[in-house]
Amino acid sequence: MSVASADLPTSTRRPSTGEIAALSAIVAVFVILYLSPTSAVSALGVAALIAIAAWRPSLAVATVPATLAIINVMVQVGHLEFSPTEILLVATLAGVGTRGAVVLARERLEPLVPGVRGLVDLARTGIGPVSLALVAVGTLSLFTVADPTYRHESLRWYRWVILEPVAFTFLARWYLEHRRERLVSAALYVAAASAASLWALIALAHGGGLAVQGVVRISGTYPQPNALALYLERPIPFVVAMGLAFRRRLRWEWLVAAAVCGAALLLTFSRGAWIGAGLAVLVVLWLGGRRRLATGFAALEAAAGLGLALVDGRRVLNLFHGGSGSLRIDIWSSAIAMIRDHAVFGVGLDQFLYQYAPRYVRPEAWSERFTSHPHDIVLDVWLSLGIMGLIVAAFTVAVAIVQTRRAIALHHRLALAAAGALLAGGIHGLVDNGYFLPDLALALWFFMVIIDLESRKPPELAAAIADDEGG
Repeated sequence: MSVASADLPTSTRRPSTGEIAALSAIVAVFVILYLSPTSAVSALGVAALIAIAAWRPSLAVATVPATLAIINVMVQVGHLEFSPTEILLVATLAGVGTRGAVVLARERLEPLVPGVRGLVDLARTGIGPVSLALVAVGTLSLFTVADPTYRHESLRWYRWVILEPVAFTFLARWYLEHRRERLVSAALYVAAASAASLWALIALAHGGGLAVQGVVRISGTYPQPNALALYLERPIPFVVAMGLAFRRRLRWEWLVAAAVCGAALLLTFSRGAWIGAGLAVLVVLWLGGRRRLATGFAALEAAAGLGLALVDGRRVLNLFHGGSGSLRIDIWSSAIAMIRDHAVFGVGLDQFLYQYAPRYVRPEAWSERFTSHPHDIVLDVWLSLGIMGLIVAAFTVAVAIVQTRRAIALHHRLALAAAGALLAGGIHGLVDNGYFLPDLALALWFFMVIIDLESRKPPELAAAIADDEGG
C-alpha cells in the first residue's frame, strides 16, 4: 500500500526547538517558584506558565502527568500552598482560554466553529460521558454529606479528584489527539518517575528512609513509603509494555526506566504494590506477545516471593496475625457497617475519617483509628459517592475494557501500557487507596485518555511499524 509521507506517524521525529524551549521554560519557572516563594515571584511565575501554555498548549498538557512525581512538593503562592500539578493544570486552562480570547478579539469566529463541534464530540463519545457523569455524581455528593460540619473537606477533594482530573481529561483528549503528543507525554511521565525513583534511592544511600519491622522503606518525594509505592506501581508495567510489547527488538531506554522504578518500588516494601505491579507486568507481557518471557517472569516472581518469606518471614507471616492484613479486615468490617447506615449516598468525599473514628472503629483496629479511607476501592467509591458512584465506576471500567481490547487488536502498545498501569493500580486498590488521591485520580484519567485515543486509531502502517521496531 502506498501512502503519502504526511500520513505516516510522526512518533519518531525529534522534539522541535519550540517544544524544547517550552519544556525548559516550564522547568525554569518551577525552579524559580521553589527557590523564591514570594508573592511577586509567584504571580510572575504563574503568568509565565499561562503564557507558555497559550504558546504551546500541547506541550503544557503533555507535561502535567510528569508533575505527579513532585505533586507533594508544594509550591507556596503568597500565603497559600498548591501542588505543582494543580498550578500547571490551572495555568494550562488559563492559557487555552487566552488563546480562545485572542481569536475572539480578532473577530475570527469561523475558526471557533470546529472547536465547539469538537468539544461537543468529546462530551458525547469515548470517555466523555463517564467523566461528565463523575462530575454530576461528585456534585450531588456535596449536598448529601453525612456530617455537613466537614463539607469543606469534601469541597477540597471534589476539586482535587473530580473537577481537576476531568478538566485534564478534556484538555488531553483535545491536545494529545496526535499520537506523537501522547508519546511525548508518556516519555515525560516515565522520565519524571525515573527521576523520582533515583532521588529516593540516593536519599536511602545517604541515610534516608523509614525503619519499620527490620527494614528501611524509602519514600522519596512522597510523604510516606506506601504513597510512593502507589505512584511507582503504575509506570513499571507501562514501561515494560513500551519496551517489549508487539516488538521484534527491545527498546532499552524503556527497560532501563523499568529497572530504576522497579528498584525503588522494591525498597518501599509495599506488598500490595509488589503484587499489583507484578501481576500487571505479567498481563502486559502475555497480551503483548511475550508469552515465554511472561512464563519466565511468573517463575521469577514465585521464587522472589519464596525468598522474601525466608528472608523476611516475620513481615510476611504476620500479615493476618496482627499485621496489616488483619487490620484491613477490621477496617473493611467497619466500612461495611458504615455502608449499611449510608447505603444510597455514602458519607461524602473525604468523610470516612469523621465517621469512622467516633462511631465505627473496632477495638482490634484502635491503632488505625485515624485512617482516612477504607483501604478498598469498591468500598471507597461507595462511601464517597454512593450507589450512583458505583454505577459510574462500573461503566468506566467497562469502557476501559472495550477500548483496550480494540486497541490491543490493533497492536497499539501505548494503549496496552496504559491498561497495564490501570491494572496495577486496580489490583493494589483492592487493599489500599485506588483513586481518591490527587495523583491517583489524575493518573487514572491520563491512562484512560491514552486508551480512548489509541482505540480510535487505525492500524499503524507496515513501514512505520518496521521503522519503530527497528529503532
